[in-house]
This record gives sequence, C-alpha cells and structure tokens, in this order.
Amino acid sequence: MFFMLVKKRNPNTITWEVIRMREDSEIPQNFPKDHNGMYLVYELYTFDNLFRLLLKKGFDHEEALSFVLYNCSLSAHVFQKRIHNKRYKELSARDALPAELAAHKAKLIHDLLSINQSV
Repeated sequence: MFFMLVKKRNPNTITWEVIRMREDSEIPQNFPKDHNGMYLVYELYTFDNLFRLLLKKGFDHEEALSFVLYNCSLSAHVFQKRIHNKRYKELSARDALPAELAAHKAKLIHDLLSINQSV
C-alpha cells in the first residue's frame, strides 16, 4: 500500500489531496516491469490500455495520470504523444480491455521490442 499526492481543481482553488492506493490490486501481476519495479510503458498501445484500465477501476483522468507518472517507466514518444499533448484526456474506461488481456498484450509487445533490440 502506498500514498499519492493528487492535485484537485475546483472552480476557484487548487488543492492537493493525499489518496491511498493499493499497489498490488491496481494492475495485474504479469504486467511487465523493469528492475526498479516500474511498469514498462514504451509504446502508445500499452499506455492506452493501462490508462483505460485505471479509469475502469474508478480513477479520474488526473488520478490515473498521477499513477502513471509515479509508477511507470515511459518512453519519450509516449510522454509527448499522450501526456504533453494531453491526449490522455480523450481515453475512456468503456474501451478498456480485461485486465489480464491488457497485461498479456503489454508483455507480448515488450518481449517483441526486446527481441528486436537484441538483433
């Protein structure tokens, strides 16, 4: 279990709220991680699936973004296309894959990219 600081925007004020999260229950165990325990999100498909999964679990867009920034190793491409350009706001929970399928696809993509880099 860990805590995360989240910025909340009200019409006239900006406040910070500490939310409590259960790390093990948010993302399936077989989602690929690096040696530091960060989730590997190096391409857009994995980012989109992970973000939609968080939205489906009840996060709002800002909380899901905070979770991703705190827990994921992101490529520059993903950061620019989805976060810097604020395209994450267009993602919807209704398009989320089942959690286990999203994790398996992320693992497959990671393995394919790893094989491609070693050749």
